[in-house]
Amino acid sequence: MRVREAVAVHGLFVLFGVVIAAFFPFLSLFLDDKGLTAGQIGIVIAAMALGRVIFNPVWGHVSDTTIGRRTALQLGTVGGGLAALALFWSDTLVGIVAIGFVFAAFSTTVGPNIDALALMHLGDERMTDYGRIRAWESVSYAAACLVLGAVLEQAGVRWTMPIYALGSVAALVWAGLTVAPDKPAHREHHGRMGAVGAVFREAPRFWLLLLAMLLVWTGFNAAWNFLGLKIQSAGGGPLLLGMGTALGGLTEVPVMRLSSRLTKRFGLRPVYVAGCVAYATGFLLWGLIENATIVSFLTVFEGLAFGLLFTTGVVVIGRMLPSTLYSTGQSMAATSGFGVGPILGAGIGGFVYGHFGSTTLYLGASCLALAGAVVAWFALSAPALAHPAPDVEPVL
Repeated sequence: MRVREAVAVHGLFVLFGVVIAAFFPFLSLFLDDKGLTAGQIGIVIAAMALGRVIFNPVWGHVSDTTIGRRTALQLGTVGGGLAALALFWSDTLVGIVAIGFVFAAFSTTVGPNIDALALMHLGDERMTDYGRIRAWESVSYAAACLVLGAVLEQAGVRWTMPIYALGSVAALVWAGLTVAPDKPAHREHHGRMGAVGAVFREAPRFWLLLLAMLLVWTGFNAAWNFLGLKIQSAGGGPLLLGMGTALGGLTEVPVMRLSSRLTKRFGLRPVYVAGCVAYATGFLLWGLIENATIVSFLTVFEGLAFGLLFTTGVVVIGRMLPSTLYSTGQSMAATSGFGVGPILGAGIGGFVYGHFGSTTLYLGASCLALAGAVVAWFALSAPALAHPAPDVEPVL
Protein backbone atom coordinates (compact mmCIF):
# COMPACT_ATOMS: atom_id res chain seq x y z
CA MET A 1 0.00 0.00 0.00
CA ARG A 2 1.28 3.45 -0.91
CA VAL A 3 0.44 5.63 2.07
CA ARG A 4 2.17 8.64 3.51
CA GLU A 5 4.79 7.91 6.15
CA ALA A 6 2.79 9.90 8.71
CA VAL A 7 -0.30 7.71 8.10
CA ALA A 8 1.76 4.53 8.50
CA VAL A 9 3.24 5.68 11.81
CA HIS A 10 -0.09 6.94 13.16
CA GLY A 11 -1.71 3.62 12.24
CA LEU A 12 0.91 1.68 14.18
CA PHE A 13 0.21 3.70 17.31
CA VAL A 14 -3.57 3.26 16.96
CA LEU A 15 -3.32 -0.52 16.58
CA PHE A 16 -0.74 -0.87 19.34
CA GLY A 17 -3.10 1.01 21.69
CA VAL A 18 -5.71 -1.71 21.21
CA VAL A 19 -3.11 -4.45 21.78
CA ILE A 20 -1.90 -2.86 25.03
CA ALA A 21 -5.50 -2.37 26.24
CA ALA A 22 -6.12 -6.10 25.88
CA PHE A 23 -3.18 -6.92 28.12
CA PHE A 24 -2.06 -4.10 30.40
CA PRO A 25 -5.14 -3.32 32.58
CA PHE A 26 -6.55 -6.84 32.83
CA LEU A 27 -3.46 -8.99 33.42
CA SER A 28 -3.86 -9.35 37.19
CA LEU A 29 -7.56 -10.20 36.81
CA PHE A 30 -6.74 -12.71 34.06
CA LEU A 31 -4.21 -14.44 36.30
CA ASP A 32 -6.58 -14.28 39.28
CA ASP A 33 -9.23 -15.96 37.10
CA LYS A 34 -6.69 -18.74 36.51
CA GLY A 35 -6.69 -19.34 40.29
CA LEU A 36 -3.34 -17.71 41.11
CA THR A 37 -2.72 -15.96 44.42
CA ALA A 38 -1.30 -12.43 44.74
CA GLY A 39 2.15 -13.88 45.38
CA GLN A 40 1.93 -16.18 42.36
CA ILE A 41 0.75 -13.28 40.19
CA GLY A 42 3.87 -11.42 41.29
CA ILE A 43 5.99 -14.39 40.19
CA VAL A 44 4.39 -14.45 36.73
CA ILE A 45 4.85 -10.72 36.25
CA ALA A 46 8.45 -10.99 37.43
CA ALA A 47 9.08 -13.81 34.91
CA MET A 48 7.70 -11.62 32.14
CA ALA A 49 9.93 -8.80 33.29
CA LEU A 50 12.94 -11.13 33.25
CA GLY A 51 12.17 -11.91 29.61
CA ARG A 52 12.22 -8.18 28.85
CA VAL A 53 15.51 -7.69 30.70
CA ILE A 54 17.24 -10.44 28.72
CA PHE A 55 15.80 -9.77 25.27
CA ASN A 56 15.31 -5.99 25.17
CA PRO A 57 19.02 -5.23 24.59
CA VAL A 58 19.24 -8.07 22.05
CA TRP A 59 16.26 -6.80 20.05
CA GLY A 60 17.58 -3.23 20.21
CA HIS A 61 20.97 -4.29 18.88
CA VAL A 62 19.68 -6.41 16.00
CA SER A 63 17.06 -3.78 15.07
CA ASP A 64 19.64 -1.02 14.72
CA THR A 65 22.43 -3.08 13.19
CA THR A 66 21.02 -6.11 11.33
CA ILE A 67 17.36 -6.76 10.54
CA GLY A 68 15.82 -3.29 10.76
CA ARG A 69 13.04 -1.92 12.93
CA ARG A 70 10.09 -3.04 10.81
CA THR A 71 11.19 -6.68 10.79
CA ALA A 72 11.84 -6.66 14.54
CA LEU A 73 8.39 -5.20 15.10
CA GLN A 74 6.78 -7.90 12.95
CA LEU A 75 8.61 -10.72 14.73
CA GLY A 76 7.48 -9.30 18.05
CA THR A 77 3.82 -9.21 17.05
CA VAL A 78 3.87 -12.77 15.74
CA GLY A 79 5.63 -14.23 18.78
CA GLY A 80 3.59 -12.22 21.26
CA GLY A 81 0.29 -13.17 19.63
CA LEU A 82 1.09 -16.90 19.62
CA ALA A 83 2.22 -16.76 23.25
CA ALA A 84 -1.00 -14.95 24.23
CA LEU A 85 -3.03 -17.83 22.77
CA ALA A 86 -0.87 -20.30 24.70
CA LEU A 87 -1.55 -18.36 27.92
CA PHE A 88 -5.27 -18.67 27.20
CA TRP A 89 -5.03 -22.48 27.25
CA SER A 90 -2.49 -22.91 30.06
CA ASP A 91 -3.78 -23.68 33.57
CA THR A 92 -0.68 -24.60 35.61
CA LEU A 93 1.58 -22.13 37.40
CA VAL A 94 4.72 -23.54 35.78
CA GLY A 95 3.18 -23.35 32.32
CA ILE A 96 1.91 -19.81 32.81
CA VAL A 97 5.30 -18.63 34.10
CA ALA A 98 7.17 -20.23 31.17
CA ILE A 99 4.75 -18.93 28.52
CA GLY A 100 4.70 -15.51 30.14
CA PHE A 101 8.49 -15.38 29.78
CA VAL A 102 8.24 -16.22 26.06
CA PHE A 103 5.41 -13.73 25.63
CA ALA A 104 7.55 -10.92 27.06
CA ALA A 105 10.64 -11.98 25.11
CA PHE A 106 8.83 -11.35 21.82
CA SER A 107 6.33 -8.59 22.60
CA THR A 108 8.94 -6.36 24.23
CA THR A 109 10.42 -5.35 20.86
CA VAL A 110 7.22 -3.80 19.50
CA GLY A 111 7.04 -0.56 21.51
CA PRO A 112 10.70 0.54 21.23
CA ASN A 113 10.71 0.03 17.46
CA ILE A 114 7.47 1.93 16.92
CA ASP A 115 9.01 4.78 18.93
CA ALA A 116 12.20 4.58 16.86
CA LEU A 117 10.20 4.74 13.62
CA ALA A 118 8.31 7.76 14.96
CA LEU A 119 11.54 9.58 15.86
CA MET A 120 12.95 8.90 12.40
CA HIS A 121 9.76 10.28 10.86
CA LEU A 122 9.92 13.47 12.95
CA GLY A 123 13.63 14.18 12.61
CA ASP A 124 15.79 16.22 14.96
CA GLU A 125 14.04 19.56 14.57
CA ARG A 126 10.52 18.32 15.31
CA MET A 127 11.34 15.57 17.75
CA THR A 128 9.51 17.30 20.61
CA ASP A 129 6.26 16.77 18.66
CA TYR A 130 6.45 13.06 19.41
CA GLY A 131 3.64 13.49 21.96
CA ARG A 132 1.24 14.67 19.25
CA ILE A 133 1.71 11.37 17.42
CA ARG A 134 1.84 9.18 20.53
CA ALA A 135 -1.50 10.62 21.67
CA TRP A 136 -3.24 8.54 19.00
CA GLU A 137 -2.21 5.39 20.85
CA SER A 138 -3.77 6.80 24.01
CA VAL A 139 -7.04 7.49 22.18
CA SER A 140 -7.29 3.92 20.92
CA TYR A 141 -6.13 2.57 24.29
CA ALA A 142 -8.83 4.49 26.16
CA ALA A 143 -11.59 3.44 23.76
CA ALA A 144 -10.45 -0.19 23.80
CA CYS A 145 -10.26 -0.25 27.62
CA LEU A 146 -13.85 0.91 27.87
CA VAL A 147 -15.14 -1.56 25.27
CA LEU A 148 -13.08 -4.49 26.52
CA GLY A 149 -14.07 -3.82 30.12
CA ALA A 150 -17.73 -4.20 29.16
CA VAL A 151 -17.07 -7.26 26.96
CA LEU A 152 -14.95 -9.05 29.56
CA GLU A 153 -17.51 -8.30 32.28
CA GLN A 154 -20.01 -10.40 30.30
CA ALA A 155 -17.83 -12.96 28.52
CA GLY A 156 -15.16 -13.52 31.17
CA VAL A 157 -11.75 -11.95 31.65
CA ARG A 158 -9.95 -15.01 30.20
CA TRP A 159 -10.85 -13.83 26.67
CA THR A 160 -8.47 -10.89 26.95
CA MET A 161 -5.60 -12.97 25.53
CA PRO A 162 -7.33 -14.03 22.25
CA ILE A 163 -8.25 -10.37 21.76
CA TYR A 164 -4.58 -9.49 22.22
CA ALA A 165 -3.66 -12.04 19.55
CA LEU A 166 -6.17 -10.57 17.07
CA GLY A 167 -4.81 -7.08 17.67
CA SER A 168 -1.29 -8.36 17.07
CA VAL A 169 -2.34 -9.82 13.71
CA ALA A 170 -3.80 -6.46 12.71
CA ALA A 171 -0.57 -4.66 13.67
CA LEU A 172 1.49 -7.24 11.76
CA VAL A 173 -0.53 -6.77 8.58
CA TRP A 174 -0.50 -2.97 8.80
CA ALA A 175 3.28 -2.86 9.31
CA GLY A 176 3.85 -5.18 6.36
CA LEU A 177 1.60 -3.16 4.05
CA THR A 178 2.52 0.42 4.97
CA VAL A 179 6.01 0.60 6.55
CA ALA A 180 8.97 0.55 4.20
CA PRO A 181 11.75 -1.98 4.88
CA ASP A 182 14.57 -0.33 6.79
CA LYS A 183 17.26 -2.99 7.03
CA PRO A 184 20.62 -1.21 7.51
CA ALA A 185 22.56 -1.05 4.22
CA HIS A 186 25.84 -1.64 6.04
CA ARG A 187 26.20 -3.41 9.37
CA GLU A 188 27.99 -1.17 11.85
CA HIS A 189 30.46 -2.62 14.33
CA HIS A 190 30.07 -0.59 17.50
CA GLY A 191 32.89 -2.27 19.38
CA ARG A 192 32.61 -3.82 22.81
CA MET A 193 29.02 -4.82 23.74
CA GLY A 194 27.81 -3.79 20.28
CA ALA A 195 25.10 -1.13 20.05
CA VAL A 196 24.44 -1.36 23.80
CA GLY A 197 27.99 -0.34 24.60
CA ALA A 198 27.82 2.44 22.00
CA VAL A 199 24.81 3.94 23.81
CA PHE A 200 26.79 4.46 27.01
CA ARG A 201 29.80 5.79 25.16
CA GLU A 202 27.65 8.32 23.30
CA ALA A 203 25.77 9.39 26.44
CA PRO A 204 27.65 8.80 29.74
CA ARG A 205 24.66 10.16 31.69
CA PHE A 206 22.49 7.37 30.32
CA TRP A 207 23.29 5.25 33.39
CA LEU A 208 21.77 7.93 35.66
CA LEU A 209 18.70 8.21 33.46
CA LEU A 210 18.20 4.44 33.67
CA LEU A 211 18.41 4.63 37.47
CA ALA A 212 15.71 7.30 37.58
CA MET A 213 13.51 5.19 35.32
CA LEU A 214 14.14 2.12 37.46
CA LEU A 215 12.96 3.90 40.62
CA VAL A 216 9.84 5.37 39.04
CA TRP A 217 8.73 2.27 37.17
CA THR A 218 9.48 -0.05 40.10
CA GLY A 219 7.06 2.05 42.13
CA PHE A 220 4.60 2.07 39.26
CA ASN A 221 4.66 -1.71 38.82
CA ALA A 222 4.24 -2.27 42.55
CA ALA A 223 1.19 0.00 42.46
CA TRP A 224 -0.40 -0.78 39.12
CA ASN A 225 -0.16 -4.56 38.98
CA PHE A 226 -2.29 -4.91 42.10
CA LEU A 227 -4.73 -2.08 41.48
CA GLY A 228 -7.18 -4.47 39.85
CA LEU A 229 -7.09 -6.73 42.90
CA LYS A 230 -7.69 -3.77 45.22
CA ILE A 231 -10.68 -2.61 43.17
CA GLN A 232 -12.03 -6.17 43.06
CA SER A 233 -11.62 -6.65 46.82
CA ALA A 234 -13.55 -3.42 47.37
CA GLY A 235 -16.48 -4.67 45.29
CA GLY A 236 -15.50 -3.63 41.76
CA GLY A 237 -14.87 -5.70 38.65
CA PRO A 238 -13.54 -5.60 35.06
CA LEU A 239 -16.09 -2.98 33.95
CA LEU A 240 -15.14 -0.56 36.73
CA LEU A 241 -11.45 -1.18 36.10
CA GLY A 242 -11.96 -0.67 32.37
CA MET A 243 -13.80 2.61 32.98
CA GLY A 244 -10.98 3.86 35.20
CA THR A 245 -8.22 2.90 32.78
CA ALA A 246 -10.21 4.44 29.92
CA LEU A 247 -10.34 7.70 31.87
CA GLY A 248 -6.59 7.48 32.42
CA GLY A 249 -6.05 6.86 28.72
CA LEU A 250 -8.24 9.81 27.75
CA THR A 251 -6.26 12.01 30.12
CA GLU A 252 -3.06 11.01 28.32
CA VAL A 253 -4.33 12.45 25.03
CA PRO A 254 -4.38 16.19 25.86
CA VAL A 255 -1.34 15.80 28.12
CA MET A 256 0.71 14.18 25.35
CA ARG A 257 -0.37 16.76 22.81
CA LEU A 258 0.46 19.51 25.30
CA SER A 259 3.83 17.98 26.21
CA SER A 260 5.53 19.41 23.11
CA ARG A 261 4.53 22.93 24.15
CA LEU A 262 5.59 22.32 27.74
CA THR A 263 9.03 21.07 26.78
CA LYS A 264 9.54 23.95 24.37
CA ARG A 265 8.64 26.42 27.10
CA PHE A 266 10.19 24.83 30.19
CA GLY A 267 12.61 22.16 28.93
CA LEU A 268 12.56 18.36 29.09
CA ARG A 269 13.87 18.08 32.66
CA PRO A 270 11.07 19.97 34.50
CA VAL A 271 8.37 18.16 32.52
CA TYR A 272 9.89 14.74 33.22
CA VAL A 273 10.23 15.48 36.94
CA ALA A 274 6.62 16.74 37.04
CA GLY A 275 5.53 13.35 35.69
CA CYS A 276 7.38 11.59 38.52
CA VAL A 277 5.65 13.80 41.11
CA ALA A 278 2.24 13.15 39.52
CA TYR A 279 2.82 9.39 39.86
CA ALA A 280 3.85 9.81 43.50
CA THR A 281 0.63 11.73 44.21
CA GLY A 282 -1.55 9.15 42.48
CA PHE A 283 0.03 6.20 44.28
CA LEU A 284 -0.47 7.93 47.63
CA LEU A 285 -4.16 8.50 46.95
CA TRP A 286 -4.64 4.91 45.75
CA GLY A 287 -3.29 3.72 49.07
CA LEU A 288 -5.26 6.05 51.32
CA ILE A 289 -8.70 5.68 49.68
CA GLU A 290 -10.70 2.45 49.98
CA ASN A 291 -13.78 3.18 47.84
CA ALA A 292 -13.52 1.11 44.65
CA THR A 293 -15.21 3.68 42.40
CA ILE A 294 -13.06 6.57 43.61
CA VAL A 295 -9.86 4.53 43.31
CA SER A 296 -10.79 3.51 39.79
CA PHE A 297 -11.37 7.08 38.66
CA LEU A 298 -8.20 8.28 40.35
CA THR A 299 -6.36 6.51 37.53
CA VAL A 300 -6.59 9.97 35.98
CA PHE A 301 -3.26 10.53 37.79
CA GLU A 302 -1.79 7.58 35.92
CA GLY A 303 -2.83 9.16 32.63
CA LEU A 304 -1.39 12.53 33.63
CA ALA A 305 1.92 11.10 34.83
CA PHE A 306 2.34 8.65 31.95
CA GLY A 307 1.56 11.35 29.40
CA LEU A 308 4.33 13.54 30.80
CA LEU A 309 6.89 10.83 31.54
CA PHE A 310 6.67 8.58 28.53
CA THR A 311 6.62 11.21 25.81
CA THR A 312 9.38 13.19 27.49
CA GLY A 313 11.48 10.06 28.07
CA VAL A 314 11.35 9.04 24.39
CA VAL A 315 12.45 12.52 23.30
CA VAL A 316 15.21 12.63 25.94
CA ILE A 317 16.71 9.47 24.44
CA GLY A 318 16.34 10.94 20.97
CA ARG A 319 18.29 14.02 22.10
CA MET A 320 20.99 11.97 23.82
CA LEU A 321 21.71 9.52 20.99
CA PRO A 322 22.26 9.51 17.22
CA SER A 323 19.51 8.08 15.01
CA THR A 324 21.51 4.89 14.40
CA LEU A 325 21.02 3.97 18.08
CA TYR A 326 17.35 4.90 18.52
CA SER A 327 16.02 1.34 18.88
CA THR A 328 18.83 0.33 21.23
CA GLY A 329 18.34 3.40 23.42
CA GLN A 330 14.58 2.88 23.64
CA SER A 331 15.12 -0.83 24.35
CA MET A 332 17.57 -0.06 27.17
CA ALA A 333 15.03 2.30 28.71
CA ALA A 334 12.40 -0.44 28.43
CA THR A 335 14.83 -2.88 30.05
CA SER A 336 15.18 -0.65 33.10
CA GLY A 337 11.60 0.60 33.38
CA PHE A 338 9.59 -2.34 32.05
CA GLY A 339 12.06 -5.17 32.68
CA VAL A 340 13.91 -4.75 35.96
CA GLY A 341 11.17 -2.44 37.29
CA PRO A 342 8.43 -5.10 37.12
CA ILE A 343 10.73 -7.76 38.59
CA LEU A 344 11.29 -5.65 41.68
CA GLY A 345 7.90 -3.95 41.73
CA ALA A 346 5.71 -6.98 41.09
CA GLY A 347 7.85 -9.45 43.02
CA ILE A 348 8.21 -7.33 46.14
CA GLY A 349 4.78 -5.76 45.62
CA GLY A 350 3.02 -9.12 45.69
CA PHE A 351 4.70 -9.97 49.00
CA VAL A 352 3.91 -6.58 50.55
CA TYR A 353 0.30 -6.61 49.30
CA GLY A 354 -0.27 -10.09 50.68
CA HIS A 355 1.41 -9.57 54.08
CA PHE A 356 1.12 -5.86 54.90
CA GLY A 357 -1.86 -4.65 52.88
CA SER A 358 -2.44 -2.19 50.06
CA THR A 359 -1.81 1.00 52.07
CA THR A 360 1.79 0.05 52.84
CA LEU A 361 2.34 -0.99 49.24
CA TYR A 362 1.15 2.30 47.78
CA LEU A 363 3.02 4.46 50.30
CA GLY A 364 6.24 2.68 49.33
CA ALA A 365 5.47 3.13 45.62
CA SER A 366 4.94 6.86 46.17
CA CYS A 367 8.35 7.19 47.88
CA LEU A 368 10.07 5.41 44.97
CA ALA A 369 8.50 7.79 42.45
CA LEU A 370 9.73 10.79 44.43
CA ALA A 371 13.24 9.30 44.58
CA GLY A 372 13.10 8.88 40.80
CA ALA A 373 12.23 12.57 40.45
CA VAL A 374 15.34 13.56 42.41
CA VAL A 375 17.66 11.34 40.34
CA ALA A 376 16.08 12.51 37.07
CA TRP A 377 16.71 16.15 38.02
CA PHE A 378 20.45 15.46 38.10
CA ALA A 379 20.45 13.06 35.12
CA LEU A 380 18.85 15.65 32.82
CA SER A 381 20.98 18.62 33.84
CA ALA A 382 22.63 19.00 30.42
CA PRO A 383 21.66 22.32 28.74
CA ALA A 384 19.95 20.58 25.79
CA LEU A 385 17.64 18.78 28.25
CA ALA A 386 17.21 21.30 31.07
CA HIS A 387 16.56 24.40 28.95
CA PRO A 388 13.57 25.20 26.73
CA ALA A 389 13.74 23.94 23.15
CA PRO A 390 13.53 26.29 20.17
CA ASP A 391 10.07 26.76 18.73
CA VAL A 392 9.42 24.98 15.42
CA GLU A 393 6.33 24.27 13.35
CA PRO A 394 4.46 21.28 14.88
CA VAL A 395 3.84 18.01 13.07
CA LEU A 396 0.15 17.08 13.33
